[in-house]
Amino acid sequence: MTAEAPAGAEAERGFDEPVEVGFEDLDLLTDEGVEVFVLPLNERAAPPPYYLTAAGRRFHYGGETFLVQGRGAELPRFLAERDAEGVLVLLVERFDRYLVYLHDPAGEPDDDEES
Repeated sequence: MTAEAPAGAEAERGFDEPVEVGFEDLDLLTDEGVEVFVLPLNERAAPPPYYLTAAGRRFHYGGETFLVQGRGAELPRFLAERDAEGVLVLLVERFDRYLVYLHDPAGEPDDDEES
């Protein structure tokens, strides 16, 4: 049995296929003075992607999740720690969880830097 995409949804990509989004696709979450971009993927029938590119930066799924409601102080603390490490965080909202996606500017070069 396969899940069907919601009516009017664009073609879905699989978990292993990258997704590209721009700032217009992202929401901004502010929690205890810390800000992070959130990509809502609640309407997507396919599983969340492993890689996604946001504004030219490649992010990968970091394996951590946080509750959308009732996350307490854990999320702001996590975001502050990643910021101190120089790692960019993007959250993907998937139903009742935020999935953590990471981009390390010191790691792989972005597409526009590969020349």
